[in-house]
Amino acid sequence: MKKILLLIFILLSHSYGDQNQNRTHYNIIDLDQFDLETNTFRNETELLNFIESTMETHLIPGLSISIAKGGNIVWENHFGYRNINENNLVDENTMFILSSASKAVTATSLMHLFEQDLFALNDTVNEYLPFNINHPDYPEVPITFKMLLSHTSGIKDNWNFMPFYDGDSPLELNYYLNQYLTPGGEFYDSDLNFTDYVPGTSFSYSNIGAALIGLLVEQISGQPFNEYSTENIFEPFEMDDAYWFLSEIENLNQVASPHQLAEGSNDSLAVLENYGYSDFPAGQLRTTSNNLAKFICAFINNGMYNGIELLNPETISLMKTVHYPDAAYDQGLIWYYKNLNGRTLFGHSGSDKGSVTEMFISPSDNFGVVLLSNSRNHEGMALIENAVFNYAAEADFIASGDLNYDDEINNQDIDILVNLVMAGEYTFLSDLNSDNKMDILDLLELVELIIS
Repeated sequence: MKKILLLIFILLSHSYGDQNQNRTHYNIIDLDQFDLETNTFRNETELLNFIESTMETHLIPGLSISIAKGGNIVWENHFGYRNINENNLVDENTMFILSSASKAVTATSLMHLFEQDLFALNDTVNEYLPFNINHPDYPEVPITFKMLLSHTSGIKDNWNFMPFYDGDSPLELNYYLNQYLTPGGEFYDSDLNFTDYVPGTSFSYSNIGAALIGLLVEQISGQPFNEYSTENIFEPFEMDDAYWFLSEIENLNQVASPHQLAEGSNDSLAVLENYGYSDFPAGQLRTTSNNLAKFICAFINNGMYNGIELLNPETISLMKTVHYPDAAYDQGLIWYYKNLNGRTLFGHSGSDKGSVTEMFISPSDNFGVVLLSNSRNHEGMALIENAVFNYAAEADFIASGDLNYDDEINNQDIDILVNLVMAGEYTFLSDLNSDNKMDILDLLELVELIIS
């Protein structure tokens, strides 16, 4: 123990010295369209080789993967480049835009307010907004919170008024949605901004509806949406690299650049500028796979992660419930169910220019997978996602802190960790407090594990 304390003392002394662009319609991808093999990779090397070869054949420049099991992050790996022009490698600190997977965080922010009895799911949203929204064909039918959360509100995405911007959007969320959803607004179109069905009777995936959820968070909480989710989700879970706006990010080199096929090419990629859009709560969150894995741990573990409650079990169950089975048999509250090669999963995906995100939990197996990429190749990502889920279902994961893989946590692991910290090297198993850094705090965590 004297040796341990001396090493900690040594380390302690070192440790503290606008232009808009066209946007295309997003659909939830049917993975059954792809030929997914049932290969099971129990050998990690085989899995890594498969991922790297699939990335090469499907032109995926960068990828970050995390696996959460039993409410803890048990495996991570990072591949390729965040920018192929600059040869910047993806690492544990690389942030990717989540695209529509951001909606899961947006909905969770709203349900955090729900737990405070600040609204009911069947309440009319007009009671909480600074402007009124009425379906032009069915003005007598109120639009409720539950309709927004299940994509049955009748609010439709009109892509003529939903552009990309280089950088963050110049429009305030309240202004943009007011102008989109109220008669006389500069983005209002009674035919193209709404469906032709009665609200609550049919499903229509809606980014605008998700953005409206973000505005409701603002109106009910009295805080800007990004600040509310930061204060109530990111900070408690130590999601230190999670940002809604590019302007919030101090080091933009940490952000993976989107890539797409170069014009006129089938085998080469072009690097694009990082972008934003006015309906930002629907898809603009940028974070790391590790940070997002912390978030899904709470949905695996009845609302808890690392001793902190995100939502109570009743609310988690409510979000997993299909509230309009006749309209959408697989749609919960923003989160939804999908089939991956015979396995039923619960979560959310995302797809945008130069982006595919997969964030899903296997309820029957009590584990989840996060995959973040900086290209829009759905087939390649489906192949990798299937392989990772198969691996996660079969693998025996090493306990965090067992740095020499001998199934024990002891002084030998202390020695390894000290050398890693002194050398400034990072490994996932050594980051015991999951803060994406290697320092004295990890040593203290390891000592605590040994003592306990």
